[in-house]
Amino acid sequence: MKGTRVTGVRRALWLVPVAVLAAGCGGTRVQSDDRPPRPGMPITIPPSGAHAPSPGTSTSAAPLPSDLPAPPRVDRKDATAVAKAALTIMYTVDSTVDTGLRDAKLRAVRFLTPGYTAEVNAAPRQYVPAEWHRHRAYLAVRLQSLGREAGAPSDGLATAYRQWKMTTTPTGRDRWRGSPTEQMVYMVLTKSSESEGWRVSDVVVDGDGQA
Repeated sequence: MKGTRVTGVRRALWLVPVAVLAAGCGGTRVQSDDRPPRPGMPITIPPSGAHAPSPGTSTSAAPLPSDLPAPPRVDRKDATAVAKAALTIMYTVDSTVDTGLRDAKLRAVRFLTPGYTAEVNAAPRQYVPAEWHRHRAYLAVRLQSLGREAGAPSDGLATAYRQWKMTTTPTGRDRWRGSPTEQMVYMVLTKSSESEGWRVSDVVVDGDGQA
């Protein structure tokens, strides 16, 4: 969102995903790089920080977590339902199919405005930690809806604001668990007309401390 940031924006959005992924895997840093991945090969970042894919990594992928919201079942006229579905999909990073957070965010494109989708596409590429690949892990997302913050704008006919407490936990398919991370999330949703469904036009994440 360019014109109406949620009251008290604490941090630029694209500084936060590094903290989300790094804190969740016990301190392994996520490397940023705009170079495209090699076709057919998942990208991992060894502890040394090298950017090359691990040559011995399997390319087989497990299904995404089955509890992801199904877009056709989400009530597009309900701003809260759209916000929750979009946020859940956007942060459920899965090491078996994703190179990083941007891939997960783009799975939620049906819920995003064109402008915000362009921001996601333009963000630096970030790779999931090698430890996640070893455990075939995904980022489990738990959301708690919060009331409107004092001084925050009220919903209008074409703009809505939602606030969440988000807990993300790296979760391996082999029962491994990383350290959970708690963050505050501020979302703005818009629609172009009364008959249109809500779409997410901005997401701002605040706080990167471990729970």
